[in-house]
Amino acid sequence: MIKNSNSDTLKKNMTWDFASVILVQPSKPQNLGNIARVMMNFGFSNLIITNPILDLSNPEIKVVARRADMIINQAQLVMDLQDVRESFDFMIGTTARVGSDYNLKRITIPPERLLKEEFSYNKIAIVFGREPSGLSNEEISICDLLVTIPTHSTYPVMNLSHAVTIILYFLSQKFQDIYQNSKVKLKHRAASFRERQQLESYFEQVINFTGYRPEKHHVALQAFSNVLSRGYVTGRELTTLMGVMKWIYLKLQNINE
Repeated sequence: MIKNSNSDTLKKNMTWDFASVILVQPSKPQNLGNIARVMMNFGFSNLIITNPILDLSNPEIKVVARRADMIINQAQLVMDLQDVRESFDFMIGTTARVGSDYNLKRITIPPERLLKEEFSYNKIAIVFGREPSGLSNEEISICDLLVTIPTHSTYPVMNLSHAVTIILYFLSQKFQDIYQNSKVKLKHRAASFRERQQLESYFEQVINFTGYRPEKHHVALQAFSNVLSRGYVTGRELTTLMGVMKWIYLKLQNINE
C-alpha cells in the first residue's frame, strides 16, 4: 500500500498484503515471537500456521514479539500445506538441503534471484519448515520454487527466525524497488497456479501417449514444472501453450487410429 510519493515515507508505509508467510509446525515460542516481529519490521502481516505443536497463547511468544503479537493473534491456522495451495498463485519453499542435478525437487536458487518483477503482482506465499527437520519432500513438491540461503559448509543449517529475517529482507527490498520504479501497472497478468497445473496435465498426456520411457515420466514432469515455476509465464502465453499441447495430443491420436 503506497501512502505517500516521498521515497523515505514510501519505504516506511508499504505493506505487502499480497504476500503471506507460512510456518509448518512451528515448535519454539521464541522463534514464533521473533518471526512475528521480523514480519512487522519488513511490512508483512499475513501469517499462516500449519498444525502448530506449541501453545500459541504461551506468554513467551508475546514477550518476544512485543507489538507484533497482533500478527500471531490474527494468524490463519490450517491442518497442512495442501489446504492453502490453491489460495496462492506462487508458493516459495525454503530449505537448507540442496539437491543435485539428479534430485529435481530440491533444485534451489539463492534469495537474490528469488523473484522477477512480474511476480510481485501475484498472490504469493513463502513457506518455512519445521525447526528440527525443515520441509518434507511431499511439502516441497507442493511448492513452485525452492530457495536456499548460502551458508558456510561447517554449519549450513540456520535458525528458523534468522532464515525468515534474511528472506523477508530480500523480498521487501525487491518489492520496494518494483513499486518505486513502476510507472504503470502491468497490462498482462501472470499465469495462475491452476492454469500451470492444467498445462502440466496436457504435457503429461502427451508424454504418456507417445510411449516415452515410463521410468522417466516423473523426472520429465518435475523438470517441466520447474521450468514453468522459475520463468515468468503470462496467462495468455500459458493459454497458447495449452492449445499447442492439446493440438499435439489430438494429432497423435489421429495418427494412431
